[in-house]
Amino acid sequence: VTRVHLVTKAEVAGLEAEAFQEFAEEAKANCPISRALAGVEITLEASLS
Repeated sequence: VTRVHLVTKAEVAGLEAEAFQEFAEEAKANCPISRALAGVEITLEASLS
């Protein structure tokens, strides 16, 4: 694995897009898979629908 591109789309009542992006970035940085793939480029595309 040389690269991972995550695409996350969600519908969350009452949550602003900026807050959702922050939660998604935090999850990306702290999930066990991201830590296991520490040497791999991981990009994130997170949006609310």
